[in-house]
Amino acid sequence: MLISGAGEFLIESVIYLQGIVQLAIGATMAIIIGLLVVRYLPELLKLNPFGQTYQALRRPTDELISHMRRSHFYTPLRRTLGFDPAVLMVLLALAILWYVVSGVLQNLFFIGRGLGLSLIALGSGAVFGGFRYLTGTVILGILFFLMALMTIVFVNWLFGLFQRAGWWALDRLSPLLRIFEFGGTFAGWSFMILWIALSFAVTAVQAIFF
Repeated sequence: MLISGAGEFLIESVIYLQGIVQLAIGATMAIIIGLLVVRYLPELLKLNPFGQTYQALRRPTDELISHMRRSHFYTPLRRTLGFDPAVLMVLLALAILWYVVSGVLQNLFFIGRGLGLSLIALGSGAVFGGFRYLTGTVILGILFFLMALMTIVFVNWLFGLFQRAGWWALDRLSPLLRIFEFGGTFAGWSFMILWIALSFAVTAVQAIFF
């Protein structure tokens, strides 16, 4: 009974945390957009560019804008669009970042639900079902870890964020990427092929173990 209760508590906690994540996404979007609006207020008000007020209003977003301007997408976008795309890139980066972070968190929540289901099954005497859920959860944990590493590498490649973590993740993934480097027509596609393979493996584990 105690084990089943722990499983139910874990599943309820996952549902609660999912709601918190949605609130965090909305709050982050509102804060960043607000800071970007504040950044350009001094220009609209025609304040002195060398004044303290001008610098103070722009300082919170200087690092974000600087990151976007160092991205290898910045110059091509600027030439294509005909204007400074840094703010647009910040908003795109924020949307993509939250999308991938949300995906990683959903994977973690799935693992939490899997552990909850295994505890409920074990607590109710369904030993085989409990170990089946537990085995699937462990396998998914490994697969989701690899996909999280790939996500970090992808975000770093797009916007230059998490540079140190990106290099570490790529170093961890290199042995797997070499396996999927088939050459010929598929030369350079190892990253995409590995992602497809992991996604297929996740689907298979979910179908068989859950």
